[in-house]
Amino acid sequence: MVADGEAVISRRTAGALTVGVLVFVGEAAPAIPPALVCKMPRQDTRTLPAAARHGLVQHLEQYPAVGLASPRDRRVARAILSRLVESAERGSWRSLRAARRAGYATRTRSRAAGDRSVRFFHAERRQEPRRGSIFDAARPKALIYANVPGHALILVGAMWSTRDGEAGPTPAGPIMRWHSHVVCKEGTKRGLKPLAGGKCPPGARLTQGASEMLHVWFTGDLRSAYAITAPRPELCGASVLPRASCR
Repeated sequence: MVADGEAVISRRTAGALTVGVLVFVGEAAPAIPPALVCKMPRQDTRTLPAAARHGLVQHLEQYPAVGLASPRDRRVARAILSRLVESAERGSWRSLRAARRAGYATRTRSRAAGDRSVRFFHAERRQEPRRGSIFDAARPKALIYANVPGHALILVGAMWSTRDGEAGPTPAGPIMRWHSHVVCKEGTKRGLKPLAGGKCPPGARLTQGASEMLHVWFTGDLRSAYAITAPRPELCGASVLPRASCR
């Protein structure tokens, strides 16, 4: 795998660095001042500055500004990616049976007749007591699979999430960005995706979600590995997605 024009560090080096990464990350910090509140209205079509590390998904650039990152930030980002790749291989996450044994829910919804779209499915694991850092490269909150018609689910990435009111840690500087979504919220229940037209069901209000998410993708370069949403061009270029789905 190639990252940012350089070979990704060896597994031995990655393991050593990752120990430091996990110690450095620590616990997620309370969002004070509110890191989850964008400085722009939800309806604003502009984007946040390239150095922003928290914001609504539609206000953040798709790719991180790797050029703004320090050499240390890049080393940490590569170590996290290497640890994730190693964990996926060791845990056989490409196998849905192995993923289920590890606690991930891999059941998908049925498709409508004629639907040939490529979807990106988050197989979340059941809630567990937090034993350490919110961000463990070896234990994502969800595994992300490409749901391609005519193919078994294809492992393409992983996701981590915070609890409500927490700001996700960013040990890799501006490369590592956490996003939130506009959701329909009712009381203390988990926010749900708005209905068609951006409306909420009775009793729920439209608001910025109080939890954040981070995606990391199994692509061949550092920039696209930390994209906000699925980087289809790079997933295709790395032959992660089937050629027919890349047309």
